[in-house]
Amino acid sequence: MHTYISDFYTNYDKYMQRILILIPLFIFVFIFLSLLKPNSAKRFLRLQASLPTSKIYSVAKGLAEVEGELIMKNPLFSPVANEACIGYYYTIENIDRDSDGKETYRTIHRETRCNFFEIKDDTGIIEVEPEGIELVLLGETNINQDGSKRYKETLLKNGQKMLLVGYADSKDGVPFIRKDEYYKVLGITSSSGITVWNKYQPLLRSFMFTCSIILLIIIYILTQ
Repeated sequence: MHTYISDFYTNYDKYMQRILILIPLFIFVFIFLSLLKPNSAKRFLRLQASLPTSKIYSVAKGLAEVEGELIMKNPLFSPVANEACIGYYYTIENIDRDSDGKETYRTIHRETRCNFFEIKDDTGIIEVEPEGIELVLLGETNINQDGSKRYKETLLKNGQKMLLVGYADSKDGVPFIRKDEYYKVLGITSSSGITVWNKYQPLLRSFMFTCSIILLIIIYILTQ
């Protein structure tokens, strides 16, 4: 042990140089592993890319993807703008300011609420049981700032065209869609937004892979 410590102090500059070079690698590995960590939003995006879009009239029991206009049944009123909506994703953030006045935001509360609603296409209408629903890739509808707090909400509203992935089931012969218990997914996103995502996501994945290879090569060269 004494020998190793002595060698470290003798070659301190060399070891520190290597450590400083390896720090970006550790940061990159951490970010990469974080991106790989599964969650319901990632499962939704992966499943919607592989599932065919079913017509509501003929949707089969099991994991399904449907697309159509939302129909509000019993409205909720959103916490920020008090808008009538089907459901919302609501966050409260603390606003921290440094000595230069630059603001950073830290989420201290998040909440998703949604009432039962229906979705319709040109073949029919189906009810959605919203327990566990997640709003994916949807921008904020309303933002309000008050002192050291910022309040944001994303709304599901009547008439929006959306794509939904969940489990098609039936009760007393009446079909409905609920959260899939195997994949742990009931996700909804805008039809237009998911089209853009599916178009450019392979390019983003390729870009990240290329950057990863280049970074590893640079780190390898610098450590030699």
